[in-house]
Amino acid sequence: MTSSPSTPLHLSCRRADGALRIELRGDLDHRYADLLVHDVSRALGEGGAPLEVRLDCSGVTGVDASGLSALLMVRRRTDAVGAALHLDGRPRQMERLLEQTGTLAHFTGGAGARTPLTGPAEAPGPSPSSAPNPTA
Repeated sequence: MTSSPSTPLHLSCRRADGALRIELRGDLDHRYADLLVHDVSRALGEGGAPLEVRLDCSGVTGVDASGLSALLMVRRRTDAVGAALHLDGRPRQMERLLEQTGTLAHFTGGAGARTPLTGPAEAPGPSPSSAPNPTA
């Protein structure tokens, strides 16, 4: 089985009206995902924190688990500076990945979308030490 080569990811950033706008073109995959996190982190540190960050994903030609991880890291970075993150023009492949992994609401304003991604939430219920032992 052969896989087709990745299309390099190209990003263009600009600031306008309190927003940082980043256009993505190419594959957001294991070869290029770090580029997104690096460039967004650098842009957030320049010129003061924006009110929102808008990623135009309409030019994304492929996305994999590393790309999803990069998007979640970008979400953490925007949360840290108090900026809202929007994924505009999501291609169907990205939409499907977000749906299948249960992360779509983190990027689309659904329930819990503004809940900071700081770590796993504690599940309600008994602690492991107080739970009944089924083998006893």
